[in-house]
Amino acid sequence: MACVCSADSSLLKGIAHFELGQAYAQKRMYSEAIAELQRAIALSGGGTTSTSNLAYVYAISTKRNEAVKILNDLKSRSTRNGSEIALMYVGLGEKDEAMKWLEKAYDEHFNPSILVRPAFDPLRSDPRFQNLVHRIGLPG
Repeated sequence: MACVCSADSSLLKGIAHFELGQAYAQKRMYSEAIAELQRAIALSGGGTTSTSNLAYVYAISTKRNEAVKILNDLKSRSTRNGSEIALMYVGLGEKDEAMKWLEKAYDEHFNPSILVRPAFDPLRSDPRFQNLVHRIGLPG
């Protein structure tokens, strides 16, 4: 039987809290989503994926200022996290900025699976988004 070390255990717990946070966000249970994403951030050592998703939930709830703070922080240390920054802009309702950052992510060869997430639904009717999805080879 394989032993799960504590680092692996923390990682798995972080992923579980991240996914639970996503589910709560989809159900518009923002307080619960925020709490779960904060736990995921703590367990991941401040991972940008959990952090950007926290900012997204802040943006779609009533905490726009907190979202902008995280956005500015991640942009200042931006290293190949265009899709995460795009996610935050989607939450803030800034579609042009979101598309700009998705194009940057595309140039960086990002993981395109993020585009199937419901958080990107506000962009689906945008011809630029449809073009990006087509270039990647995802079904429209």
